[in-house]
Amino acid sequence: MHGIVATAEDMDELTGWIRETYPGIYVRSIEIGNESQDSLFMPMIKEVELFCQQIFVDDNWKDGFNLLGFSEGSLITRAAVQRRSFPKVYSSELCEFVTKYVYIDYVQKLISFAGYWRDHYQLGDYYAKSQFAIDINNERKRRNETYRQNLLKLNAFVMTYSDIDTPRQSDWFMSYAPNLLKVQLWNDSREFPEDLVELMSKSLNLNPTEASKNEREL
Repeated sequence: MHGIVATAEDMDELTGWIRETYPGIYVRSIEIGNESQDSLFMPMIKEVELFCQQIFVDDNWKDGFNLLGFSEGSLITRAAVQRRSFPKVYSSELCEFVTKYVYIDYVQKLISFAGYWRDHYQLGDYYAKSQFAIDINNERKRRNETYRQNLLKLNAFVMTYSDIDTPRQSDWFMSYAPNLLKVQLWNDSREFPEDLVELMSKSLNLNPTEASKNEREL
């Protein structure tokens, strides 16, 4: 699944490499709506639903498949796994301008990235008004156990980051501390200590000592 303001064709080089590396494999880059325009001007919840619809109608995937998401596409694939019970998903790899109006209802419903913007200077509004990120990150007062269990069905859940992401550790479920330009370490953020999406589960083979070591090396 491609990223924001991109199209399925932008993934052609990657899909070509996969086909060359694994002869005979079925690979499909999914397009949602009206190409790059809808990747920006469509709420994330709708993008995820349209993505899921295309998965379910493709018989090539009825016996299982792997998901690969790039940038915004990584959020779409993760949310799809959490929200829908697919026959079998082997693994999902994640590679993840906002103004003060980002949490206004119509902005949340109009601009895709508003759905996953977590403003550490507006955490109160984030928790109260976010319509997408707070849901798939399982940060609501009442947790969704189905989301946690669906992620546990994966053989692997790989999180990678880009050097141009800000902060780059956000792709590892770490973010800026409230009201500070300081990145919280893995054991200071809510996601790990509270185990919101089973990141600390033994089933996902997360080694806290190794996680701490990796973060120090960053």
